Amino acid sequence: MSLAACESLLNPTTKVSLAISHHGTRDANGVLPDFGEPDAARVFVNDKGWEISLAEGVIVMTAAQIESCAGESFDFELPYGPFPEYQLAQDQDLVDFAMVDLPEGSYCKLRVEYGRYQSSLAEQAFDTPYTVKGHAPIEGITVYLAGTARDLANGSEGANFGFKTNQTAIVELDLSTSVEGRPLVITGKEPGGKALTVAKTYDAFFRGLDFASYDKAAIEAGLLEVLKAETYVVVGPQIF
Repeated sequence: MSLAACESLLNPTTKVSLAISHHGTRDANGVLPDFGEPDAARVFVNDKGWEISLAEGVIVMTAAQIESCAGESFDFELPYGPFPEYQLAQDQDLVDFAMVDLPEGSYCKLRVEYGRYQSSLAEQAFDTPYTVKGHAPIEGITVYLAGTARDLANGSEGANFGFKTNQTAIVELDLSTSVEGRPLVITGKEPGGKALTVAKTYDAFFRGLDFASYDKAAIEAGLLEVLKAETYVVVGPQIF
């Protein structure tokens, strides 16, 4: 038996994959909405009565890390580089983003990083980098949202909007109660591996937004705070 095989038996690991997804805000019954077909504008009404047609939307994820309950951290590998997640792609679809081999133990935290898209880094990916979809000019940008809004109550013709940020945010997500009230546990004996899914709600950026009177700079300054609040993690390859 080779030395590597012996080490594998003595220190077994489990491959953990990380998938990314997005969707609209659940209704009062917890049901996910249908705001549009794949590769078409997402259309929804916010709490101020504005019908929003999101024609371009990209959110870039650049890194991920998991931490054991004992405080040891493990970085996920990103074989395809940074992920410019196209918010007009099919809602609830899962895209594998990263993976890591974890030793036996309990895991209490997941950290994900939203950061600037850099094509030069994407080109250095081990595998073929993700395709940038849509027409958003996302080089150097973390979040980009654009489209039109129409005041349903007053029958306005509509207002164009475009919001973006090039700032970076690290979101820390709790895994300590993620599996029936307990942490994520790795035994090293999971032949099929484990999966985590990180998701976000794209219509949350427009809550409380009155297009008749708003401060664009303030909206852009708060994009990452909304994103941090609306990002969550579940154990398993699903978000339903």
